[in-house]
Amino acid sequence: MGIYDRDYYRDDDNGGRRRRSNGGLIPAGWSASAMLIAANVLLFFANSATGDNALFNKMALFGLVADQPAQWYRCLTYGFAHDPNGLTHLLFNMLALFFFGPPIERRLGRGEFAFFYLAAVLVGGVVWSVGNVGANASCLGASGAISAVVLLFAFYYPHAQILIFGIIPTPAWLAGALFVVYDALGARSGLGNIAHDVHLAGAAFALVYYLAGLNFSELAVGKGRNRKSLRRWLEKRDRARKDAASGPSTIPFNRDAAKKAAEEIAFEKLEAEVDRLLLKISESGEESLTEVERETLRRASREYQKRQK
Repeated sequence: MGIYDRDYYRDDDNGGRRRRSNGGLIPAGWSASAMLIAANVLLFFANSATGDNALFNKMALFGLVADQPAQWYRCLTYGFAHDPNGLTHLLFNMLALFFFGPPIERRLGRGEFAFFYLAAVLVGGVVWSVGNVGANASCLGASGAISAVVLLFAFYYPHAQILIFGIIPTPAWLAGALFVVYDALGARSGLGNIAHDVHLAGAAFALVYYLAGLNFSELAVGKGRNRKSLRRWLEKRDRARKDAASGPSTIPFNRDAAKKAAEEIAFEKLEAEVDRLLLKISESGEESLTEVERETLRRASREYQKRQK
């Protein structure tokens, strides 16, 4: 039994290997960025096919829904609806996601990036709803989540060059700052039909996510996968404490037993590291591993095989 026999991997129909998707959130072989772009584009044309914007009318966020819990789902669905009167709104948002999404996704992993994006949509929707209670206004579009993605890119890669308007090279940190200033001024003026407050909410969410080191996938997935290992560790710790409390005079020293116990502790640590590395592979791909991490997996595989003999 080697490391590839664990449930992080499954054989496909062709006998090859494929990475397990993140809890079913994203199909194997798809990136989160591609899935999000595809969802937005497909929904746009599905709405166009209705002829009367029936779909987007069900998805858009309205100022009159804050006190209607049955309509709160719109705080998420509005982020997948775009201006039905033209392609410009959809095109600019999806282009931004196309360019800025993949670098962030490679760093966070597919599942975590999807969680981050959806959380940014939700935060923007809640902020807009609270700020427009009772207003006869509507909000739709992924711009808040896109702002979060762009700002997070600026935090992670501050010196990367961004071409503003496609021609002006600007470091990412400065571009991010300019975007925030533009939205702050726009929100203050209150002019136009751009939801600057949603953009600012997305930017603020990216800042909190970055500074707090948040990781949604660890909370949603990691605890479940590591629960058994944690339980074993706690049981062993409690046994060790109980043995220690009984006093050394009542427990004769056994060199072989001590050696075996040390080996088991080392093996448990190795198992925990393998769990972490396989989770990293499932989210970010095998190419994300360092050479030291690859050697750890090879050593673990040899150890598993030796224990099966």
